[in-house]
Amino acid sequence: MPTTISTLLNEYILTLRHKGRTAATIKAYACDLRAAAEAFPQDISAIPRAALEAWLAEVPTASTQARKLASLRTFFAWCLARELITGDPTLGLEARSATRRLPRPVKGDGDRSILDAAIAGYPTVAYRLMFTLLREAGMRVGEVLALNVGDVNLAPGQEGLHVRDPKNRVERVVILGPNSTEQSMRLLRRHLKALGPDMPPTHPLFCSNRKTRVRYTTVVWHWNKLCAGAGLRDPDGTPRYTIHQLRHTAATELLEAGHQIETVQRRLGHRDIRTTMGYAEVSDAAVRAALEGGPRRS
Repeated sequence: MPTTISTLLNEYILTLRHKGRTAATIKAYACDLRAAAEAFPQDISAIPRAALEAWLAEVPTASTQARKLASLRTFFAWCLARELITGDPTLGLEARSATRRLPRPVKGDGDRSILDAAIAGYPTVAYRLMFTLLREAGMRVGEVLALNVGDVNLAPGQEGLHVRDPKNRVERVVILGPNSTEQSMRLLRRHLKALGPDMPPTHPLFCSNRKTRVRYTTVVWHWNKLCAGAGLRDPDGTPRYTIHQLRHTAATELLEAGHQIETVQRRLGHRDIRTTMGYAEVSDAAVRAALEGGPRRS
């Protein structure tokens, strides 16, 4: 039987209590580790550092990311002390600065075209659909993986996805349409048809070969495979772009197309419009680069 975050959680919480940690700290650590256990159900020795880094990158705020990283660090240090693992996968991971950073969309039309072609040609339809939803609708990976069959509505004029945000405990509808998300809708219809008409609404939209909900690490593995096949790798062999940058790219393109900031905020599910404003700053920077790219007048 594998030794997982989930199987160790109760014992670890007892250890925190014996060490005199406050109730608030224990509650926060337990919440973070339950979320990690859902994202990483495999044996703790098989959790790669890159997957943890990608998972933390999805956290919207620097303070929450720092807390989650602290929770992971103390847990894996405890595992290492008990010789449950031979190496700490959190070593070298750093929480981002509280200073707000601009989003990082995929650079240039060239790389975007290459990436779009790679997604459109990805051989596994389910993962092609996942990447397309991330690319067209700007969803988070966790939101896509949490979708159930009943969350999909493709009725004309009502197309959308019912999304649950476990962090903020809110629900929203990601609007779909034949113009803005044409490929997503086509692949959704194909995917639902393959699942069959008798599939219960609570059944996960994306399942593994074991008939369980697809794991975050599996999606990242397929993303790395896609980037390798498309030649989008840095000299050290790592993907040139993270999977979360699909969301950044979708949002930036909406603003570049002239959509109102409130529309983009709604699309992304941002509670604070200041978060969305970061994408507007990226677009402004692109405009400045284009305007100032020519020769200066004397």
